Amino acid sequence: MVNITEQNTLDPMNYSLGESSKHFIIHQQDDLFIAHEYLFQTDIPSRFYHHQADTFLFIIRGELYLQQCTQQNSEQETALKQHQGIWLTAQTINSITLLTPAVELCLIRLKNTGQAELNNSFKKVSSGTVESISGRSHIKTWPLWHGEAGQIALELYPPQFKETLYYQKTATQYLLPLTGIAFISNDKKVPKACPRYGKIIAHKEPRAILNPSNESVTVLSVMTTKNTKGRILLLTKPEGRTL
Repeated sequence: MVNITEQNTLDPMNYSLGESSKHFIIHQQDDLFIAHEYLFQTDIPSRFYHHQADTFLFIIRGELYLQQCTQQNSEQETALKQHQGIWLTAQTINSITLLTPAVELCLIRLKNTGQAELNNSFKKVSSGTVESISGRSHIKTWPLWHGEAGQIALELYPPQFKETLYYQKTATQYLLPLTGIAFISNDKKVPKACPRYGKIIAHKEPRAILNPSNESVTVLSVMTTKNTKGRILLLTKPEGRTL
């Protein structure tokens, strides 16, 4: 496995699915797996998934048609659009058909996602299907899924946004900008734009999200299990040293 430090400095591992289509492994650890797929109708008009573990499918761009067959041979189907997600439960056979020339999707697996938490799992979720809540520092959050294994959410960062430096005590986090450019600061270097394929932030790694633009930024946030008081603020002295 590639460690977190290496993944934040190197391009993701990838392999070809066709002439143009590719599968990128962004992160692969016991508690969290993140992969992106770039699919094109010209060489991958349809694709099958049969995972051994529950996998959350999120559409970054494009549209597709999904058919799912369970072990009891029951079939369900739905269409998924940009920024919608759905659970592909373990051992189900899933077939997707591209409805647009290109589709970019994200595959997410969290450790030990319990079946009891995935009741009525074949239900697409998005900012239009769940109630938004006001998060830290006035961030608007749509909780797409929350369970003992972690949480998946959409977060809206307002214009000219800057938060206090903090770290997660036990949780690993993945951030993927969906609209606009999000910047991440660790208080040691000039803030850097979050890569187009997202960024993995390890537990106890300082971070602060910034949006210096005049437009809101939407981010997909995935976080592994955390303690009740998992977010620790970092106070900074005038000379810049962190307490």
